[in-house]
Amino acid sequence: MSLLRFVARSLFASYYISEGVKAVRKPAELAPDAERFTSTVAPLVQRVVPADMSSYVPEKAETWVRVSGIAQILGGAMFATGIGRRLGALLLAKGSVLNLAMSLPDKDAPKLVRDAARSDVLRNAAMLGAAVLATQDLQGKPGLSWRAEQAAKVADKKASAISDDVSKSAKRAAKKTRKATKKLGKKLESITAS
Repeated sequence: MSLLRFVARSLFASYYISEGVKAVRKPAELAPDAERFTSTVAPLVQRVVPADMSSYVPEKAETWVRVSGIAQILGGAMFATGIGRRLGALLLAKGSVLNLAMSLPDKDAPKLVRDAARSDVLRNAAMLGAAVLATQDLQGKPGLSWRAEQAAKVADKKASAISDDVSKSAKRAAKKTRKATKKLGKKLESITAS
C-alpha cells in the first residue's frame, strides 16, 4: 500500500472511528435522533430475518446506536489498516446510513432548524458516498471480472493455436496418406499389369 493511500484511508477512517467511539460511550445522547430511523427499520428487519433470529433484533434506539458505533470503529480500523479494507468500507457505509438518518430534520421542523441541519446532512451524504465508493477500491489492481475475462481470452487464443496446429498436422497427414495411396495404387497397377 502506498503512503498516500495509507494517509488518505487513515484520514477518512478517523471521522468514523471518532463518531463510533462517541456512539458507544454515550448512546443516550444520540438515541433521540436515531429513534425515528430505528422505529421504522427494526420491525422491517424483524420481518426479514428468520423467525428464530427475529427476537435478537434490537428494538431500543440506544442499542442500534451502539451497534452502529461498533461497526464504525471496526470498519474504520479495517479500512485504515488495509486489512479487510472493502469489508471495512462496507461497515462504514452501514454506519453512514444511520448517521445520515439521524442528521435529517423532522418534516415539520422550522426552516431555521432545517437550514442549520443542511450542512450535517450534506456531510453525512458525502461520507456515505465516499464509503460506498471505497467498497469498490481495488488498490489500482484489476478486479476479478477483468482477470477472468483476460484468462478467457488467453485460453481462447491457446485453443485456437492448438486447433490450427491440429489442422496443419491433419492436412499434412492427409497429404502423406494421399501420396502413399497413389504409390500403393501404382504398385498394384504394375503388379496386376505384369
